[in-house]
Amino acid sequence: MTIPPLDLILLLGTAQGFILAALLWLNRKGRRLSNRLLAALVGLLASASLAVGIPIANAWINLFVDFVPLIIAMPFGPLVYFYTRSMLDSDFRLGKREKRHFWPTVIDFGSKLMAWIFLFGLLFGFFEHNDNRKVGWLMDEYDKYADIPRWVSAAIYLFLTNRWLSRFRQSNPEPTEQQQSKMRWLRQFLTVFLVFQTIWLLHLIPYIIPQTSNALLDAFGWYPLYIPIAIMIYWIGLGGYLNARNTDFPQIEPVRKPITTVLPDELVQETSSGLRKAMETDKLYLDPELTVEKVGRHLQVSPKTISAVLNQHLGKSFNGFVNEYRLEEVKRRLNDSAYANLTLTGIAFECGFNSQATFQRSFKQLTGFSPKEYLNRQAA
Repeated sequence: MTIPPLDLILLLGTAQGFILAALLWLNRKGRRLSNRLLAALVGLLASASLAVGIPIANAWINLFVDFVPLIIAMPFGPLVYFYTRSMLDSDFRLGKREKRHFWPTVIDFGSKLMAWIFLFGLLFGFFEHNDNRKVGWLMDEYDKYADIPRWVSAAIYLFLTNRWLSRFRQSNPEPTEQQQSKMRWLRQFLTVFLVFQTIWLLHLIPYIIPQTSNALLDAFGWYPLYIPIAIMIYWIGLGGYLNARNTDFPQIEPVRKPITTVLPDELVQETSSGLRKAMETDKLYLDPELTVEKVGRHLQVSPKTISAVLNQHLGKSFNGFVNEYRLEEVKRRLNDSAYANLTLTGIAFECGFNSQATFQRSFKQLTGFSPKEYLNRQAA
């Protein structure tokens, strides 16, 4: 089977996109939420590239393209917006309110839903085989005009992203070096999407006009739109991955509302003892993805009880409590010749830290020295 050169470019972009999406999703450097939002965006772009570049070699591939939603474009805008916010706002979380922005994604499933309805209708005798042309035409028309809300949604969120970045710059007239690095990357990221948005509009206008739609597709197909997507996949995915590895924005613990739950003294003592055992004996702090829920399952105690004991009786946040043990392990390994071949950052990550900035900030708070100052004092 010979694959046309332009289709090959799209397929290579697809493969590159899925690889970069996986690397971003699993990346332990940078902020995990930011990495995964960008991974989702790159993965959706790769899926769309696959939908156009995949060669229809047999009936099974044709059915796959007809029934599987490969082009899911409505989340593009929200993902760009939330990725930008998560990069510069360490308190940002993807809560229920934010997840509502993804509800319009149902628009992307419309034509595939028609295909499944036709299939089941065919099985139960509601449709005949010769109805497939009508259904195919209806699916094509739906996808054509669904591109209008897709483009409008992306345009709105790009505007909101640009406005949010401008306000952030105004409220931070003297940004730190790390903030400047993040803002430079986000400006480039946003510029690339604005260029793509312009190309999309230039393709969309003649596409939705009946008199020019068929002539456009016959002459150029989808390549004027999807070749830029393949390029964008590589640039955004690789740039985002390298940016997360090379810079590390400080992660500030969110302010938590005080818990006023009154706990029995016996429960407080048992939970406190269990927490110390979980750290000192079971060494749960070595898990970089450790959460209060995981500790709760380990101790068979509710997360609310653990938070109440830590906040009310030990005067610590969960992250602060865990990071104390991580720092003690770091200091122990720094004095152990068995770890002499590792860098300071390498030791920190092995001890459970998943952010260099969090490690440095915690080290300074608990010891009064930066890691380098501590090492220099130890060597003196």
